[in-house]
Amino acid sequence: MCGIAGIVRMDGAPLAVDSDGRILRRMGDAMLHRGPDDGRAVLWNNVGMVFRRLSIIDLAGGPQPFDTPDGRISSMTNGEIYNHHELRAGLAQHHTLRTASDCEVLPYLYLDHGLEMFQSINGMFATALLDRKCQRLLLARDRFGEKPLFYCLTPDGRSLVFASELKALFAHPDVPRIFDWKSMLTRVQNFDMAVGERPSGFVGIERIPAASLLDISLSDGRFNTHRYWQLPDRLSTDNDADADTCIEQYRFLLEDSVRLRAVADVGCGLFLSGGIDSSALAALLAHRQAMPTFSIHNASTREDAVAAVRVATHLGMPNHLLSFEHTAGAATADDWRRILWSCEYPDINAEQFFKYYLHAFARRRYPNLKVILLGQGSDEFNGGYMGMLLDRHPPYAETDWQHMGDEILKRDNTHLAYTSGLVGRVGSLLDHGVINPEFISTLGGRKVNQSIWNNYTRFWQGNLDTHLWHEDRTAAAHSVENRVPFLDHRLVEFLARIPEHLHAALFTDKRILRRSVAGLLPEDIIHRRKGPLFYGENQYHTFRMMNSILLHNHGELLDRAVEGSRLTGGPINADRLRSFAARIAESSKMDDFEQLLVLVNMGVLAQMAATLDIPAADDRSLRAEEIKLNTGGSPPQSGRWY
Repeated sequence: MCGIAGIVRMDGAPLAVDSDGRILRRMGDAMLHRGPDDGRAVLWNNVGMVFRRLSIIDLAGGPQPFDTPDGRISSMTNGEIYNHHELRAGLAQHHTLRTASDCEVLPYLYLDHGLEMFQSINGMFATALLDRKCQRLLLARDRFGEKPLFYCLTPDGRSLVFASELKALFAHPDVPRIFDWKSMLTRVQNFDMAVGERPSGFVGIERIPAASLLDISLSDGRFNTHRYWQLPDRLSTDNDADADTCIEQYRFLLEDSVRLRAVADVGCGLFLSGGIDSSALAALLAHRQAMPTFSIHNASTREDAVAAVRVATHLGMPNHLLSFEHTAGAATADDWRRILWSCEYPDINAEQFFKYYLHAFARRRYPNLKVILLGQGSDEFNGGYMGMLLDRHPPYAETDWQHMGDEILKRDNTHLAYTSGLVGRVGSLLDHGVINPEFISTLGGRKVNQSIWNNYTRFWQGNLDTHLWHEDRTAAAHSVENRVPFLDHRLVEFLARIPEHLHAALFTDKRILRRSVAGLLPEDIIHRRKGPLFYGENQYHTFRMMNSILLHNHGELLDRAVEGSRLTGGPINADRLRSFAARIAESSKMDDFEQLLVLVNMGVLAQMAATLDIPAADDRSLRAEEIKLNTGGSPPQSGRWY
């Protein structure tokens, strides 16, 4: 976890060491949390870059930028190149690498392979690479977009500004800080149908797409986007493959991914929810190192907490269970503003509240800990969201795989009909299958006759992007790097090549994962059905905790949301917002609370960005406490889906 930022004068004018240097320093200071261990800057002609380092690999020898001996290339990278040892072996035949840092391989991969340099990389990264000879700057992100990178062409067109976080962009005086109400309200309204990466949320600010690079000419200011990878959508022709062989190969790749992501010269930990994803990672890690695990407990998450403790006890791994039972009266409006500013996105809720403080606790409990492994990415590629699409809980039959596929197409076509202007009676005809769904798919430019797995992974692409965004920010706020073993591209490409006739058997309710770790975990954990973090019949406990934050200090956050809307041309009606909040507070089940929360988040984020009125860092004691939970040896139960 590091931070990169920079400025490019698109008109070719050289940067000024004094004035532009000060701006670069301010941009770097805005990302100090991402890299408190070191900071460096480079200014050359019309480009300047700044780097903040969180030291994880080669603590002494890894400061960036990395420069080639002839001074041609300078590169700065946020992230990890997991297969750097393998890459070094090939590069060493005609290059001399001077450190043990994983990211040092990048300038030499560029010299050897040009824009194809990322093909051989197994890693997560956002990188800026300056080629002085060719007068070129490359900005690139990893295949799944685990590491962030934003850019903005200033309104006068003179400068392109880039950074790992929005707050670093806002440190540049020419970057607009105007909240994009239209894109955000549209995105929230169509959350289930959203495909692709989330917009930045601010006018004029774009994201480098995942698996892509921005190629900028420093001589004439032209730039273009090049996509260097995409998930294979072809079906395997190996129809002789059998399920057992696929499961064995999946286990081998997952175990190797875990091995690579557990390598660090600092402490590592694991967030353990008690679900099969994080439990599988724990099982594959247990025989390698006694890595501490961290779990969440409150009135809405008790069953997960019981399961997490059970897994950690079974594997002999230290577990720290953090209770949020008594946070309702302690958390303040400034606490939530701090979390919202860290996440830089309005679609956040109690999950980010929990994760923010869980990272803080992990760092406080283990000062040398800088890496946390997560189970994200499994649901999106292994079939974990079947329950949400079928609107019922397991057990599932293999025939449910086809039922889920039909539901995806139905939702897709309804969304496409809406966005294409086919509404009203035509929408009803779609629901009854009178209109050919393939025709509707072509309106959205989507391929037809895709496998259910391909449609499923595309359907949840936006969901994965959102989770990766939030996980990065809640970790970075405490100078922690998240790593995601389920997003090793070798693993996902393998899943894409599994023959279609095995999909129902292997992807129904994540059976490929469950069967791959059979024997490593208790049977009740292996077969434990998926449940959301806090949603379910007890979710109102968590909603009430969050509502107490909204109403803190006589509803300070509501007032700030109204002010943010006023400053940025937003749509919030102050009186109606107050009455809506009052009605929700009186509801026993907190109906409509999430709609209220996301709207307030939008207004508060808009207000903070417009005024840069940011709450100061919080050094008070953590508003959650570690507890001991006696599981009694009984298997955990799972609540129903909502």
